[in-house]
Amino acid sequence: MVIRAHGFSLIEMIVALAITLAATAGVFALIVPAQGMFSAQAEASDMQQRMRVVADTLVRDLGGAGAGAHAGAAGGSLLLELAPVLPYRSGVNADPPGTFTSDTITILSVPENGTQPVGAAYSLKSDAGGVSQLMFSDDRGNPDAPVADHIVGLAFEYYGDPQPPLMRRPLTDPTGPWTTYGPPPSAAASAPFAAGENCVFVNDGSPTPHPRLSALGAAGTALVRLPPAQLIDGPWCPDESAVNRWDADLLRIRRIAVTVRVEAASAALRGPAGPLFVHGGTSRGGSAWVPDREARFEVTPRNLNLGR
Repeated sequence: MVIRAHGFSLIEMIVALAITLAATAGVFALIVPAQGMFSAQAEASDMQQRMRVVADTLVRDLGGAGAGAHAGAAGGSLLLELAPVLPYRSGVNADPPGTFTSDTITILSVPENGTQPVGAAYSLKSDAGGVSQLMFSDDRGNPDAPVADHIVGLAFEYYGDPQPPLMRRPLTDPTGPWTTYGPPPSAAASAPFAAGENCVFVNDGSPTPHPRLSALGAAGTALVRLPPAQLIDGPWCPDESAVNRWDADLLRIRRIAVTVRVEAASAALRGPAGPLFVHGGTSRGGSAWVPDREARFEVTPRNLNLGR
């Protein structure tokens, strides 16, 4: 073996440096995608968690819609008196009467140890910064508060009883329930209604008041979808002049379908706006994309289905 005292030649150093640079570039080529994959996986897990929070929250409150007082004569489902599910915001900062908003819902129920129904409202909010949030408020003084961030889609659909409300017992009976659902008419005249009628029943001289609502299907058939137009055209309860009036067809609601869409919080993980992203991001490489995720689920509130 010959050892040269003058060391490596310039060509040998250039070759060695090139080999070193190539090896280093190869290592970084493996590390950078791995970092991107790690960030994408962490964000995907966070999106799944936010989706779970939204679903659990809505299922819990929608499942309790219409719950009446837990004890006393006023116990039972609120469905025998009023519409427990409203497709708009009621209470504080209420929407105008006759409103239908696909991304807003108000749920009425009597809290434990309470005597009066309380409304809980959920809605989608997008601020100037582009961060969409699921918001919650209620009639007990709780202001708007975020439930989850980066919720970019929220839609409610309603399915109802195809049969109109019917009288179960004569109004002369001392105890109810007098109707299959909906408020019973008063035996005495109560303006603007004549004796024996109200917003859901009409007194046409028959022994039993007849429903104002039409049949949407044969008895015993499955629930039918209630389109928005049907929920804002009346008849109105408690009457058409009331400031807090609501459409009597809302009494039909038995099931609510919810669609939720969640986006990645980091713009660096979102590509251009389009089918994959409601809000576009800064990423231009598909390997670093975390597309929006969407889930659809249905809730059948137990207190709205006691008679089915």
